[in-house]
Amino acid sequence: MADAVVCVLLDNLLSILVSEGRQLLEFDDQFEETKEELQYMQSYLKEAEQVKRRDRNEILKTVMSNLRELVYDAEEVIADCQLLFQKKHKGCAPNFTSYCFPTHLKSRHQLGKQLMKINQGVRKVKENMKSYLQTAPRQPGKEEGNMPLTYPILMHEAEMVGLEDDSRKVRNWILKADGPSTMIGIAGMGGIGKTTLTQKICHSESVKNSFNHLVFVTVSQSFKLDELLKKMLKKLDVEEESLRGKDVEELLESLNKKLDAKYLVVLDDVWQTNEGMWWDSLKSGLPPVEGSCVIVTTRNKEVAKSMGAAGRHIHYPQTLSNEDSWSLFSKVAFARTGGKCTNPDLEGLGKQIVARCGGMPLTIKVVGGMMLGKSDSVHEWTRISEHLKEELGIDKKDEMIISRLELSYEELPTHLKPCLLCFAMFPEDFEIYVTEMVYWWIGEGFVWGKNGKTAVEIGEECFSELFNRFLILGVDKDNFERSYVRCKMHDMVRDMVIRIAREESFVVRPDCGGSPAFSEQSRRLGIVGNTAVGSIGDSPTKLRTLVGMDIQSKETISSLKTRLSKVRWLRVLSISLSDRNLDGDVVYNDWLSEIGSLQHLVYLNIENSSALRLLPDSIGNLRNLRILRIMDCPNLERLPMSITTLDKLIGIHIWSESLECMPEGLGKLSNLERLGWFSPVNKNGSGISELKSLTKLRELRMKIKSVEEIEDGEWNVLSMLQYLQILRLDFGGISVERDGVVRKIEGELSPPLKSLRELYLWNWPGERTPAWLSPTSLPNLLFLYINGYEGRIREMGPRFWDSESGVWKVELLVLDELEEMEEEWQRMRRAMPSLRLLTVINCPKLKSFPFDVTDDSWDEKIWRREEDSGLLLKGTADEEEEEEEAGTSIWEITEA
Repeated sequence: MADAVVCVLLDNLLSILVSEGRQLLEFDDQFEETKEELQYMQSYLKEAEQVKRRDRNEILKTVMSNLRELVYDAEEVIADCQLLFQKKHKGCAPNFTSYCFPTHLKSRHQLGKQLMKINQGVRKVKENMKSYLQTAPRQPGKEEGNMPLTYPILMHEAEMVGLEDDSRKVRNWILKADGPSTMIGIAGMGGIGKTTLTQKICHSESVKNSFNHLVFVTVSQSFKLDELLKKMLKKLDVEEESLRGKDVEELLESLNKKLDAKYLVVLDDVWQTNEGMWWDSLKSGLPPVEGSCVIVTTRNKEVAKSMGAAGRHIHYPQTLSNEDSWSLFSKVAFARTGGKCTNPDLEGLGKQIVARCGGMPLTIKVVGGMMLGKSDSVHEWTRISEHLKEELGIDKKDEMIISRLELSYEELPTHLKPCLLCFAMFPEDFEIYVTEMVYWWIGEGFVWGKNGKTAVEIGEECFSELFNRFLILGVDKDNFERSYVRCKMHDMVRDMVIRIAREESFVVRPDCGGSPAFSEQSRRLGIVGNTAVGSIGDSPTKLRTLVGMDIQSKETISSLKTRLSKVRWLRVLSISLSDRNLDGDVVYNDWLSEIGSLQHLVYLNIENSSALRLLPDSIGNLRNLRILRIMDCPNLERLPMSITTLDKLIGIHIWSESLECMPEGLGKLSNLERLGWFSPVNKNGSGISELKSLTKLRELRMKIKSVEEIEDGEWNVLSMLQYLQILRLDFGGISVERDGVVRKIEGELSPPLKSLRELYLWNWPGERTPAWLSPTSLPNLLFLYINGYEGRIREMGPRFWDSESGVWKVELLVLDELEEMEEEWQRMRRAMPSLRLLTVINCPKLKSFPFDVTDDSWDEKIWRREEDSGLLLKGTADEEEEEEEAGTSIWEITEA
């Protein structure tokens, strides 16, 4: 396998050495030699990767490993140089005198010695590499054959082909079940499509309409019964807060009470039933309700039998036919052209490639995603086909799948490989927020802003490529139904990623079997639950990333606190506590006291800590911090003033019920692109007027708590944010003088916000929408969410219907809790001709809408434009027959 990190970090290093060469050369002439040697090494890397993969050359593997460590070391020295430069000049131009201070001369001398040692190591690696590579080095250029699709294909698992007969068979078992809690099994090897089939069944209208409760949870190899029960209860709309602190017995009792009517429970990916007798316990929480069913998917039919599935109720999915295999492959590989192959030269090659996937759905999707990322070059398609042909001798299906997954990894563009390996950090079936992972990539330096796009936008494009290659799976769609909010990884893909990450010493997970032991050279560490962090030791380490998930003990936090000063190279620190109600003492309150020593930190993320009340002033020492994220810390009262000196910040995300405001001087953070939640004040904090300096803002989340905090005419400051794309406004903090708020923020925005795509209005206090909510002020708005305080909004304001400057471009509209609104459907359609998706929640007085708004049996009603319904809800032929028999109209109503 190619070394994922070397190429990316080498590119970053050379970019720094070229763009900031003057700065760095002022520290030591050794940088010039470092740059020249690394440029020479870069020209060898492509061939070195190919030889290492083809010949499994262990010596070359060791050489590449040595180079990786040298590149890390060089990057750390350069980071130290940049930090020293910042301290000396503090933003001012350098002068000769500044270099003559003894402390600075000593630092320069030490850095020079380190660079000399690195250069000697690079020269040795170069000589070793030349011994194993026969051709002359070539200049690196654009990777051949790659043509990435920068938006994701939203092909829901339930929309796959070739499952109609299987789906009908199992669905009939479910619908004809007449006993209490009938057990049904779906058994087959990994990648055969068990989960896809089950999801397809659950999406069937006949199944959804036959059960009062539907619960779909993934079990996997390693799990805890209490966590599984909590997931099931959350699927039944139980608030997470009410589950905290409950033991297994209490959770089982809650589950038994919630399943008070006919239910369908799906336990996906079950590996065993005897360990800890978990199944016997879980059964006690499943009441014997007539007609209810439990579906279990597993790789081992004996597991399904041990859980009570009779042999006649166990289904074994088969591989896809040649026709269905080609159809599935075409949907993915030719997504740019609507799933049709428009190049006759590629069709024959494509069918050869499909034939070498063995009818396995996972393999076909992954290989299809790989080919989607290729150009229409016959040479490239022939090369892949020949590569697959060489491996036709593999007899076992699971080995064949693994070889195809490995090929997909090898064919990834270089910059995506370390991005994918980051997923090795997380437990099985862990659901990850896309934004949080992008921030990690930014922190590590895996993605950077370029070509007029921000680092976050580039990171989102990287995610799209991984989605399209089916190396990660989408969980929740965003508001536009065009991308995903959260994701996870198929267990077979995860196994491959963990193995490669282990081979390349990419990450250490003490709780993960086979993970390498932590050492001073380890760069990334993941801790889960009660995993001890004592392995970090007391001596300095070269750790770059530390991710703590579901941290449950004071001992773990206390241990982490004492070791923060030992990880001075840390770039990413992300800690999430398991239960914020458990952390009630000083151990949790001051564990960040050493945070100021992490001067290379780029991304800081803290979640679920109720004891966290203050961030230390020393956070101002984090001169390289770009993203600060503090979420679900309800007692955080204030942020230190020193935050306003962190001029590299591009994102601030703070959510705390107790935080009154942002510190005064926020406007100095001119590089901010994302800010939330911002509560403006006029005294002892940041007011709305400070926003005018944040001209790079792409996303703003603002909570208005008092009418006194808004000056007359101040609201128009928003019109100066011409790059703003997402605006979220919450007026729920206002308890009095609501009419005064309406008056102060009623006027038009001039100039209009031309870049705004999404607007969320929560708890709007007026009886009509504001004047600036118009196609004139928001000419390019695509998504609009409106929620009124206590249902107070009666109508849209006159400017809402203003068509003089054009009609609305809104495509998605949500009307939520507008109990007094009486607007008429046809008028809304005329004002928003591009509308393709409408969601209505508790708006009983709307007129002539395409569903019964007074029907209390539906909490949420959804309408989709007819020509889009096939794209968003691709149903199967038998489901369409069901809908015709039931008389379902194109005004589709679904329960969210």
